Parts: sequence; C-alpha cells; structure tokens
Amino acid sequence: MKLFHADIIAVGSELLLGGRVDSNSVFVAHLLAECGIEVRKKISVGDQKDDIQEALRGSLKRAHVIVLTGGLGSTLDDCTREAVAETLRCPLIKRKRAYENLKACYRRFGRPVTPILAKQAFLPSGATMLANTEGTASGFLMRQGQTVIVVLPGVPREAKVMMIDQVQPKLRKMFKSKRHYWLHTFHTFGLPETEVQKQLSPVLRDDGPIQFGLLASPRGVTVTVSCWMFSDSQSFVKERSPFFPEWADLVRQVRECIGPWLFAEGERTMEEIVGEVLRGLSWTVAVAESCTGGLVAHRLTGVPGSSLYVDRGVVSYSNEAKQEFVGVPALTLRRYGAVSSQVALAMAKGIRMRSRVNVGVGVTGIAGPGGGTLNKPVGLVYGAIDGPQGPRWYRWQFHGDRADITLKTSQAVLDLIRRYANEAQF
Repeated sequence: MKLFHADIIAVGSELLLGGRVDSNSVFVAHLLAECGIEVRKKISVGDQKDDIQEALRGSLKRAHVIVLTGGLGSTLDDCTREAVAETLRCPLIKRKRAYENLKACYRRFGRPVTPILAKQAFLPSGATMLANTEGTASGFLMRQGQTVIVVLPGVPREAKVMMIDQVQPKLRKMFKSKRHYWLHTFHTFGLPETEVQKQLSPVLRDDGPIQFGLLASPRGVTVTVSCWMFSDSQSFVKERSPFFPEWADLVRQVRECIGPWLFAEGERTMEEIVGEVLRGLSWTVAVAESCTGGLVAHRLTGVPGSSLYVDRGVVSYSNEAKQEFVGVPALTLRRYGAVSSQVALAMAKGIRMRSRVNVGVGVTGIAGPGGGTLNKPVGLVYGAIDGPQGPRWYRWQFHGDRADITLKTSQAVLDLIRRYANEAQF
C-alpha cells in the first residue's frame, strides 16, 4: 500500500515573533489525514520571499502534498504567491474570476478595488483557483511533478472553509488513498495530566497501530486515541469505528477509566455540555462573578440557544458591588473577606433570589499577579452553587498567570454546574 506524506509551511513573521499562534496547521493536518495523507513535517517561516522559496524547494524533494498558509494579502509583506510562482517558474496572471470576487467583497465594504488590493487577484499560470467565500484573497492549487501544492489564506476561517469545500474533494480524487486516520478525543477536567495517565494505565499500550496522547491546558486534559488503517474502500466515510472490532471496545474502556472526570468527547466544549444538561432539566441559571470578570457568563452565552437557560450574569468586583447587586451582607465581607467560601455562598444565594432562577452561582478569588497573602495566595478561588439540591461550595488553588487562572476558574465553575445538574438527573 502506498503512503502519502505532506508538509505544511506556515508563512508569517508574527508566527516567529510571538504575535500570533499558528492554528491553521492543526486543522489542515486533520483534514489531510481524512484524505489518507499524513503530515510528516511542519515549517514556520517569516514573510521573506527567499525563506518561503527555500522551504518550498525542500518540501518538493520529499512531500506528495505541500500546503502553504498565509501571505496572500495585498500588503508589502504578503509575498507567498510571488515565492511560489518564481519557484515553479509560472508567471503571475490576473484572473477574472478572482478579480470579480474581490470587487464583490469590497463593494460590501463600500470600497473600490485599488491597484494594491488587486494584487490578490493574481495567481500563477496553470494554477487552479480556490475561491474565497469568506474573504478576499483567493487560494490556488497546482502540480509540480508528482507533488500537489495547495496555497491558502492565513485567516483560519477562510482557510478551513477552502480546505473542506474545495481542497479535500480534489485530493481524494487525485490520490485515492486507501489509508484512513481514526481519532477519538476525550476531554477531562479535575485531574492533572499524570493522574489522568494513571487512570488510563489499564488500557495504555505502546505497541500496535493505536497511539495515545495526553495534552494538558487550562481547560483540562485532553486524551486522544488514534490509528492509521488501510481499507479496500477508496471513498472516505466517517464511520463510528475503524476496521477492527477492538476499537469500539477500547473507546468504551477509556471512557470507563476516566469516569466522572470525563465531561465531553469529540469537539464539544464544557459550555455546550452544561447547556445541554440545563436544558434537559428545564433549569435556568444566573451567575455572580468577581475574579472571572464575566468570563463564565460569556462562555455560557456563547452557545446558540443559551437564552433558554441563562438569565443573567453580574460582575460584582468590588465589595460595594457584591453588597449592592447580589446582596452579600456587609458583615460577611468584614468577617471573612471577599475571597472566602462564605462570600461565594452569599453571592450564589443572592443572585438566585434576585433573579428567581433555579440555580445561582457565585465565584470569588485572587487572579493575580498581585493581591495574594500567605493565608490567601494568588490563585485561591472559591466557587459556590445554590439550587434545588441545596447550597455547595468548593475551594480551588490554581497556578499560572492571570489569564490561566481566570480560564481555569471559568472551567471549574462550569464543571461545578455540570456536576450539580447531573446529580439531579439520577
């Protein structure tokens, strides 16, 4: 069976200087894998034409597919199309369809297509245009010997739609790969990476086609189970399991090993799961936040249909706000301090009573980098929930910078709602 390999070349000086994280390579690699093409190398280069050409020439020696992302705009540092055209010795030619797309886009902005902007309508001769339905810069696809070169915009939304709608169908037809990639993702929260690995010890293996991966982040630990398999079928079908019976059993065993720390599988998020559970119970929720500054409410309302279960969110940052907006007694604040279980409970009960919802949630803590003491260090957080099953409060000690602590706290609070609601279902 023939194996097909790919390189990804991410273009952009900001990727090397810390201004932006390359998120394109993640979904590009996944979408290539769906075509039976395995990414073997990823390269990041700046906006220098010579560097792009050097990377491209190197990939042409080994890869069946090369995907370049970025550098297709109209500014001086956007030179990917020129680098590809010169390397392949295919002059740039203005494409009527690409130019019409540009005019339509800028007409919506109330702007004309200037000569500088028109740069985006030039593609190498012989290239197949990839229409940009989400933006202005057209992508393109071309062949050089046995290698297929795909050039995509750097804007993730534009690149992803282009890959799915236009590139994947072409690659499947060109390569007809019988190799398929299978991936199952588990999302956990509440255990560190080493403890998750310990929970998985009965099923972990380091031989055979199946690979395990663990990735820790402020949102928890993600566990992946993956494998490459060959099939006689040339068409890609997203089946529930690959071509051996042990896969489904392994997925079940992983699920059982992780147990209560597993909150989602696949691409689902904590806030989506929380919304699903709340809708199932016909519960409404209100949130009183201090250290998270509204992040919990923001994540809850980021889910379509959240108006069915989210009533309100209050950012009660100061002591005065805690008293005025959610009814925390002044005596409680003086006696225990703003960062305490007593205040978190008062916030949860107060927001529930004032909004007349099923569940009230309160969170208070020290996000840092300053404000910590020996007894109440940076990262100390109290969360509380009040609802049909009575009040509960929890104490967490998080580490990291301010952004990490607030994100971890929001995840913990959402998980608190999830667990509380799940208890009511049983």
